Amino acid sequence: MIRIVYANLGYSRDIDGSLGHHVRRAHHHVFTTKRVQLRSLQHVRDRLRELKPDLSCFVEIDRGSLTNGFFDQSRALVEDHHTTVRIDNKYSAERQFRRLSVSRGKSNAFLASRPLTYVARYLSAGKKRLVYDLEMSGIRVLVAHLSLRYRVRCIQLAELARWVAERDGPTVVMGDFNVFRGAGELQPLLADGRMVHANAHSGPTFRFGPYLATLDTCLISRDLTDHCEVHILDQPYSDHQMIQLDIRGFEAREALPLATPLLVSAEAEPA
Repeated sequence: MIRIVYANLGYSRDIDGSLGHHVRRAHHHVFTTKRVQLRSLQHVRDRLRELKPDLSCFVEIDRGSLTNGFFDQSRALVEDHHTTVRIDNKYSAERQFRRLSVSRGKSNAFLASRPLTYVARYLSAGKKRLVYDLEMSGIRVLVAHLSLRYRVRCIQLAELARWVAERDGPTVVMGDFNVFRGAGELQPLLADGRMVHANAHSGPTFRFGPYLATLDTCLISRDLTDHCEVHILDQPYSDHQMIQLDIRGFEAREALPLATPLLVSAEAEPA
């Protein structure tokens, strides 16, 4: 079995989306102390230890920014069994930020406990552009965080659909797609009938006070439908829920020893 988890961590600000948290902890958007971040990240680490995923994918994780005291959150999640760790700027491969920019450090990341291949790709439109394109045990996984702006999101979804169509075979597409207008926005990815919205009926994944929505999406190719189970898991430290995807019938190979087992991308961006 292959187990994949995906989560929007909300930069580990310890805000669960309730109005009470948004009011009482509004200052966390301006600056979040390391103590608060570590408290939130410990919840994530405990959940990963419980679930033992082969691949853990995160959006809204901070590699070190003005608003979090330049603390690299990914290092609080890494354990000895992780063979590959990657964290990248979510905005652009080329764009650089000054040290005091609030955008500096805002990232996506993944942790893998099994062999995989991967590339960081960037969509052509929008501010949030990073898409991880990974393959593990014959399953392709694309992870994205799409724009809040509807028109930009339409362009991104169409481009993402073209990327999915590049290759046949078992495929998973996950991420925070910000589909505020509903699942109909996913039509570019579903139009040819190859992909299925696996968590369409699993309940909301985002909370803002009384408002609930399914913004976090898991799509699977039809050749995986008889092999998959999807679970939505509570995250008390974020306004988004975690998605757990179990894929049976695809056995993960044991990781080979690596000379440098920890492969963290990303040297810090220049000031």
